Amino acid sequence: MHRLIQQVTTSHSPETLAEGLSGEAGVVLLQTGFFEAPTSRYSLVTARPFLTLRSFGSRCELVSVGTRHVQFGNPWQVLDGLMARYELLDDIDLPFPLGGCFGYWGYDLKNFVEPRLPRRAVNDLELPECHVGFYDSLVVFDHALGKTWIISTGLNLDGSRCAMRARKQLAFWRQKLEKSGAVGPLPSDITESQRELKYRDRAVSNLPRSVFTEMVEHAQRYIRAGDIYQVNLSQRLAASCVTSGWGFFQRLTMASPAPFAAYLDCGEFQIASSSPELFIRLRGPCILTRPIKGTRPRSPDSTTDAQLTYELQTSPKEMAELIMITDLLRNDLGKVCEYGSVQVPDLVRLERYPQVQHLVSTVEGRLRNEVSHFAAFSACFPGGSVTGAPKIRAMQIIDELEPVTRGPYTGCLGYLGFNRESQLSVLIRAAICKDQTVYFQVGAGIVADSVPTSEYEETLAKARGFFAALNLQSRPGYAGVLRIADEL
Repeated sequence: MHRLIQQVTTSHSPETLAEGLSGEAGVVLLQTGFFEAPTSRYSLVTARPFLTLRSFGSRCELVSVGTRHVQFGNPWQVLDGLMARYELLDDIDLPFPLGGCFGYWGYDLKNFVEPRLPRRAVNDLELPECHVGFYDSLVVFDHALGKTWIISTGLNLDGSRCAMRARKQLAFWRQKLEKSGAVGPLPSDITESQRELKYRDRAVSNLPRSVFTEMVEHAQRYIRAGDIYQVNLSQRLAASCVTSGWGFFQRLTMASPAPFAAYLDCGEFQIASSSPELFIRLRGPCILTRPIKGTRPRSPDSTTDAQLTYELQTSPKEMAELIMITDLLRNDLGKVCEYGSVQVPDLVRLERYPQVQHLVSTVEGRLRNEVSHFAAFSACFPGGSVTGAPKIRAMQIIDELEPVTRGPYTGCLGYLGFNRESQLSVLIRAAICKDQTVYFQVGAGIVADSVPTSEYEETLAKARGFFAALNLQSRPGYAGVLRIADEL
């Protein structure tokens, strides 16, 4: 057994370590240490995957050091075979991954989960539907104990384990962690960074307000016809921004901190996520999901903020949405869990974030013996809170009404650990940084009594962190920060 786990003393934070990895391939930061929750104890940093997989439809590109291989097939099946190759089930029980598959699984992988779904929307950004790396080493920051560990497994591409490789990767991380980790000024405090950050005077939406409200009305006709009970519809915002993907991540998380913040360097583009929503947490045979439904904006005025909270907690519409999606996820977990093990320990909980407040529930269960983490993940994908109920019909309607593919948005980001420790967040409140443009998609759950204009405003409330990261929050009202397509 060549696995090495070494506790180290360092002045680095997860952010300074990730920043110091600039130039390394496949940098990943999962930042979860600022909120009181069992899922928010550890932050993880990794880089230099020994294998990377990107999928474009059925075309899967596998890249390792010096080689590139293309194969065609179902990306889920390709990934399942690779995960089986690298499992470390003989290893000790630890509450964090001993290496794993880190990256994002985009929303449009749904077409390989459910073959009845159409492909009408246009992939205008030409992003891979899946971008993941297989990592044999990482650094774990334990925020509860104030400790830092280096994990190095010595895994090779063929699944064998090499003591020399484990020592080499350990030395790489020690060298990075021994350098000064002093925290410099945040980007918004640096005059030069302010000058480097350029953007259009306003963000641009891919949909006019009138088209979005027509989409809502169209969805409501499906609801009245009995096709669905609820569906999530979205618009995509974009703004010019020549700062780096890492720079934008810093600005976004400063403006809108969240329990599942993440940065992922995919080479040609980067993902900066400030997600509030856990998709699934897997520990051995235990699985947990926490869907979010019901949203109100926050207000700097305490009285108004309390009124919005009361309105959210007493809204029959918001409560019905949450209960519907909770029931949908009970059914999803029921596909992979032991009979009778699926429970709802928390049906309605209020959670507040800087720009919005939400209602959240918790669903948990126990996986059947034959079900792997990857199989459980793929069976539940994509999340019900970002699709609708019933899920398949809702996804068909999303594809009919939304003009462009969602890409990473409403897929998942996180890791599947080789030692059956896995965690994935829902990719919402997330930016794609590509070709000096930042894209940010926001949605709303539509039900029978939704008010179309209110649903549109809800999407903009969810984009407040995006506007703030671009310094657009100083302009009065959303009309000052958003240029809709009618004006182009």
